[in-house]
Amino acid sequence: MTGDFSKVQGDFELQPLDNRLVASAAALLDAAKIPFVLWGNYMLTVFGIPTVVNGIDFAVEDDFMGAAYNSLRGADFKECKSESCNGNKKLPYCPTPHIHLHITGSERLNLYKKSDLLWIFPSLSNVDGRNIILASDPKQLPGPDILGRGGRFQQDLHPVRVPCISRLVQALLLLAKKDQSTYGGYWMNWISYIVEYCTENGAFDKDRLTGNYKIYINAFLDGDHKLRDQAFERLDVAVKVA
Repeated sequence: MTGDFSKVQGDFELQPLDNRLVASAAALLDAAKIPFVLWGNYMLTVFGIPTVVNGIDFAVEDDFMGAAYNSLRGADFKECKSESCNGNKKLPYCPTPHIHLHITGSERLNLYKKSDLLWIFPSLSNVDGRNIILASDPKQLPGPDILGRGGRFQQDLHPVRVPCISRLVQALLLLAKKDQSTYGGYWMNWISYIVEYCTENGAFDKDRLTGNYKIYINAFLDGDHKLRDQAFERLDVAVKVA
């Protein structure tokens, strides 16, 4: 970011980028009845995956994008005034948010369209345990690691919705196929992280997968590249999973 943003911020100060700030943003969206789920690297940390976090990402139902932006703007988050901000650029290695706000000059709150990421999900507001769970769910999510990092949210925070991991894996495989010529490798990296860390911590149960999704993951674990590639080719990005 350039110095322009600091001038816009003035003396405004935010609380640190942590679970409480994420929950505060979620509370603003819920107050406005915005269907959303947590997304991006912060979501991965909730699943017990160690990763660098430099912002907050939400996937939002398409028709509510404007309302989501307006609900967050002027609260703890500020409009971007810099054309050189990466949030305004089309990057070759990861998707660009539909719109974004700033936490600090370098930390962003990004909003992505549901139709671009999670079109197989029937809703982003219904916590049904099959598609959507809470970030504080002790039955499906791990606690913090030995150093107190990552893992599920505290129970005393405002509820934050996240995708169920098995359903997320399905969505990521479809994203990897849809974006083969652009960000396919980016989504495949997420799948690798989930298989590695969430199988070990018990958050990912591959037996909840079916069809070619299950064949792909089993072949991935077995190192059967031929079967894995065959299963991947059979995936239909137009299919919605109810």
